[in-house]
Amino acid sequence: MPNLTSSGGSDVSKGYKTISGPDFALVSDNKFSEKFSLETSLEWSTQGGQKSGLQTIPASPELAQYFPPGSDAQYLYANFTSTVRLQYLMLPVLLKYNVKLGSSVHWNLYIDGGIFGGLLLSAKASAAGSSKVYFDKNELQQVGNVTVQFDSTGDIKNQLHKGNLGIEGNLGLLYQSNSMGIFAEGGGNYGFIDLQKNSQNGINHTGALIFRIGILVSLKPKA
Repeated sequence: MPNLTSSGGSDVSKGYKTISGPDFALVSDNKFSEKFSLETSLEWSTQGGQKSGLQTIPASPELAQYFPPGSDAQYLYANFTSTVRLQYLMLPVLLKYNVKLGSSVHWNLYIDGGIFGGLLLSAKASAAGSSKVYFDKNELQQVGNVTVQFDSTGDIKNQLHKGNLGIEGNLGLLYQSNSMGIFAEGGGNYGFIDLQKNSQNGINHTGALIFRIGILVSLKPKA
């Protein structure tokens, strides 16, 4: 369940809500004591967000013909839905703490946390809906009588930084039987790197809540 948080002063980057998307990981769990291990993984992660309703948009040349004489508006307002969907290849490195539940030899509770590096693989932005356009948030000053169709899809990868760095953590439950285990975990990640190369219209940061199930296989050396 990814979302985009805003750290800029512009309303253009604010107002995003969570979307949903897949997250897959190939994990290596390397124990160095009874309770601690180092977990590394190669993760394919969905990031992004969506906002609907009244939102701020930069004043575009296409709308300039409807401006009153002498207008120098930089931002306009309209009602539609916009979605940003990103795909990252991430490499988390996490310290994991594992404890057995009571006297059970099969059930284990664990918590892990650490850092990740990410590489942006794809970035798509889409918009849907049609709306009157306004000079003000109260929708009192309309830009001409035009109704703008916002339906569009575009690649925005060249507008964003290719790399990311952040933190990740999870809380999980593992059922271990002989050399195979099944686990379920929930957690999240947050990226520290500014998403946009140009901060003119605000800055966003990636982040997501993650719910995952998986299989853990113990690879024992041959005798």
